[in-house]
Amino acid sequence: MAVDVGVCVQDMDKIGSFGILAHEIGFTGIAVLGLMDEPFKHLTEGIIVYRRVNIVGKGVNSLRNQIERVRKNTPVIAIQVGSIDSTNWAVEDKRVDLLTLDPSKDHRLRETTACLCSNSSIALEIQIAPLLNSSGLQRSKILKTYREAVITAVDAGMGVVLSSGATHLLGLRSPTAMVHIGMLLGIDRTLAERAVHELPTYIIERSLKRLNPKFVSPGVEIIKRRENP
Repeated sequence: MAVDVGVCVQDMDKIGSFGILAHEIGFTGIAVLGLMDEPFKHLTEGIIVYRRVNIVGKGVNSLRNQIERVRKNTPVIAIQVGSIDSTNWAVEDKRVDLLTLDPSKDHRLRETTACLCSNSSIALEIQIAPLLNSSGLQRSKILKTYREAVITAVDAGMGVVLSSGATHLLGLRSPTAMVHIGMLLGIDRTLAERAVHELPTYIIERSLKRLNPKFVSPGVEIIKRRENP
């Protein structure tokens, strides 16, 4: 099973087209940014579309309010690597699923943040769109940024997820192609396979369990409520 957790469809009417192509190239699901109200929906194309939200904010209060607002109906919550204080608070909160890296920004993944993410089971997301949409010196800089982040994450025991970041159909890549891109970034083949085929699915399944009303905490759920006498 493979899920592309980083699809950026611009129009609800285009989700079907993305679903058809994603299914044809080997995906069982895609997570779409910002267009859905429900946690997930099954498409007739044989693929599941999940809701994704990117948390953006400079202050802790802003981040906390956003997370509380969307966690109850969002299987994939991501926060961008930013200032050390706000980023570290967010990953310690444990309600975030992905720490995503924008190579156009100056922020880098720090060892302390990677360790906190490892403890909270938060994965580093590497979106391949910036790499594919660049060339020359800019592509070299992005490669360097991604490789450094991957090394920091792996050394800290942090999981790595590869996603397309696709904003148009031609931006989608097959799971096999994404594995090879992961290897280009310095991830060994076993981890690259896991970054495409295993970890994204695990993250979504974990989140869906959290959305269950019976969920209390990891490993703890309500089996039966006591009736009032």
